[in-house]
Amino acid sequence: MDRGDILSGDAFAAVLRSAIAFLAVLVLMGWAAVSYMERKLVAELGAEVRAQWDILAADHDAQGPDHVVATIGTLPRLHAPGRAAFAIFDADHRKLAGNVMTRPAGQGLQVGPLDHETPPAAGDASDFVYYSGDLDGRTLVVGQRLDLVSHTRTLILRALAITGFAVILLMLAFGYVLSRESLTRLREIEATLDKAAEGDIAARIPENGGKTQIDRVARQMNQHLDRLSRLMTTTRDTAAAVAHDLKSPLSRAYLGLGRALDRIDAGEDPRAEIEDTQGELGQMRAMFDTYLQLARIESGADGARFHRVDLGPLCDDLADTYRPVAEDAGQSLDYTQDGGGGSEVEGDAGMLLQMIVNLLQNAVTHGGPGNRIELRLDRADGQVRLSVTDSGPGIPPAARDAVFEPFRRLDPSRSRPGSGLGLALVRAIAERHGAAITLGDNDPGLRVEVVFPAP
Repeated sequence: MDRGDILSGDAFAAVLRSAIAFLAVLVLMGWAAVSYMERKLVAELGAEVRAQWDILAADHDAQGPDHVVATIGTLPRLHAPGRAAFAIFDADHRKLAGNVMTRPAGQGLQVGPLDHETPPAAGDASDFVYYSGDLDGRTLVVGQRLDLVSHTRTLILRALAITGFAVILLMLAFGYVLSRESLTRLREIEATLDKAAEGDIAARIPENGGKTQIDRVARQMNQHLDRLSRLMTTTRDTAAAVAHDLKSPLSRAYLGLGRALDRIDAGEDPRAEIEDTQGELGQMRAMFDTYLQLARIESGADGARFHRVDLGPLCDDLADTYRPVAEDAGQSLDYTQDGGGGSEVEGDAGMLLQMIVNLLQNAVTHGGPGNRIELRLDRADGQVRLSVTDSGPGIPPAARDAVFEPFRRLDPSRSRPGSGLGLALVRAIAERHGAAITLGDNDPGLRVEVVFPAP
């Protein structure tokens, strides 16, 4: 392999650009990290200083000012020289005790210099975080020097500098190797794409288990090729399913029109045959409308208007509507709503209504006599959870992913009513709302659970 091709390759150039970008990001992130660290440490030191001030104030209230003055006279000796600040001043700003020589201006928690009796040593910070407050006319000052902040800043900057230098050296050292490997992988990708362009949909880029960017791109391209292959298979199966589902209603509509013509020729009323034909055509139109709606939802072109929707009233109305439907089919429908929390989600009310209708209709249609359906709405970990369970035949675990595909039905003969679009539409609506939908066992029967994110 030509060395010039390797050195002029995109991978080697990417290493150089990445090194520069890394250095810039390191500087920015280092500045952000140091700033964040300083704010956090100052806040923690401020909280500690305020807590010490409160303790001394409590002693002042409990044992009197003389006790506090005596305590402050001994506290500086318990800390490292120059690190802690304790002082109490009278109403005329004269120091009564402590190691701060001059009463600071202002009150409350502050950050700045103090007139400390011990000047800062070389490398120590000159500022303090301190709290100054009034105690019955006296001023109590408690503070700590910001040496911890200064030393921590130095350590972080030193660590970032060493890390950045080492990483950039390693990036440049491995640039040649990465460029050579990338050229090899690019030639493999090129050969695979040539095969795919010639119609070989089984062609795949060789997997070598690498973790470089090109290896990740190669794996992603293989995933796209797999998806393309599945799409072509799904398209072929969908076309066959649509043709099969349309064949019977079209045949019945054709025969119905023929019977209507015979009645017209015989001078009889063809209304019944025409109404039957109209019903068959209506079913076909409903199937196409559902499929078009599914396509619009999946493409995000459904025109949905998202706002806060309370699923409670929706489920209340649908439970009242489907309870007699279930009873007419020799089934029962129970509805449970957990009153422990709200059931609001962000979504489109019409789409959510249709999703619940599809789930209930599927449970009634496929449950059979004696089926027990339960619609439940509750909250789990701050999320709204909607579940529909039944005691019907259920769906085998191996087929639970497949039933979400359009026109996919468990009945191979496709003799039972339905278009195979119900669960596909349910999943599309759930995903449109950022919800997770799962199918599980109800022992016996099927459990469908939709979990919405917290609004």
